[in-house]
Amino acid sequence: MGKSTDHDEDEGEFIDAEEYLQHALMNETKAYFDRGRRFEKLDVTQLNEKWVVVFKVYLADHTRQQGLEMDDLAAELRLRGLDPPFEAVKAEISRLQGALKRIGPHASSPDFEQKVSEFLVQRSKPKH
Repeated sequence: MGKSTDHDEDEGEFIDAEEYLQHALMNETKAYFDRGRRFEKLDVTQLNEKWVVVFKVYLADHTRQQGLEMDDLAAELRLRGLDPPFEAVKAEISRLQGALKRIGPHASSPDFEQKVSEFLVQRSKPKH
């Protein structure tokens, strides 16, 4: 029936988070495509190797340029129907997950909150 449960509410939040993630990845891929697909000529092995190197450097330094390069490499992989080689950076992801747990689930940043707000505004606009 129409009765809501905590599970239903949690599931709704998960669906919204998944929808936001798909929206963000689509925008990231479009931006990469609009910039001219600078990694289009690399083969899959080269893309994967470069993504791993940039991922590790980005975790150490967090520069905007490294983040953009990592996003662009991931976008090129997505355009080819592939995921980044997460297995190759399993240890780094584990450390990152540990750091995120220490920060807590309610930690946020102004940049992230702005992106979520923009997504919600765009989502509420009528689709033509």
